[in-house]
Amino acid sequence: MRVFSVQIENDEFHKKLGGGLPAGTIALIKGDHGSGKSVICQRMVYGMLNNDVSISYVSTQLTTTDFVKQMLSLGYNIVHHIIGGKIKFFPVYPLINEIKERSDYSKRLISAKAIFENDVIFIDSFSSLVKFDINEKAVIDLMGFFKRVVATGKAVVLTAVEDELPKAVMNEVEATSSLLIETATKKVGTDLKNIMMIKKYNLAVDKYSKQTAFRVEPKIGLVVEIAAVA
Repeated sequence: MRVFSVQIENDEFHKKLGGGLPAGTIALIKGDHGSGKSVICQRMVYGMLNNDVSISYVSTQLTTTDFVKQMLSLGYNIVHHIIGGKIKFFPVYPLINEIKERSDYSKRLISAKAIFENDVIFIDSFSSLVKFDINEKAVIDLMGFFKRVVATGKAVVLTAVEDELPKAVMNEVEATSSLLIETATKKVGTDLKNIMMIKKYNLAVDKYSKQTAFRVEPKIGLVVEIAAVA
């Protein structure tokens, strides 16, 4: 089984994730706003790009320029990867901020073949993208489509804010996902820590940490905390 490595020098994050993301994975990263979902995706992206993995990244929050600036602010220089075509960025921001909300994004996603040509596809945020038109039938169709995509040796990573989707829809996404990560913030002393909790990892190829504390530093990016968080 191919594993999409996220390893970079002097960084323990790949060990916390069991060495990388196995092909065939549908991953769901869910949590409240500001709990670290996007930075986990961006750290994965940077690691994968440095291990010759091709990426598609759909963003409902950032333009292409904003995404590059965000990555550079974390110390993740991906400019040459964008120029070389190793990562394709698909901004949804200009569309979802139209006065009239679109209601066909789940169908448009399935028909957007260019997004699914690369090794790993990130959709950040999945819940924001489909919340206007998703229902129990549509989510079954969409998750079935993702299953067919990853069956070809790819991986799909979704982020979601739980309250943005109906409970039945979120339950279907969670049930279909082979990797479920929950993010949260916890107060430890006077500090506020980000926590990544792996709730399910069906395809893990190595030991992984069920709970990882991390912080985000300018020009350094995601930093795994050594001290455990109770």
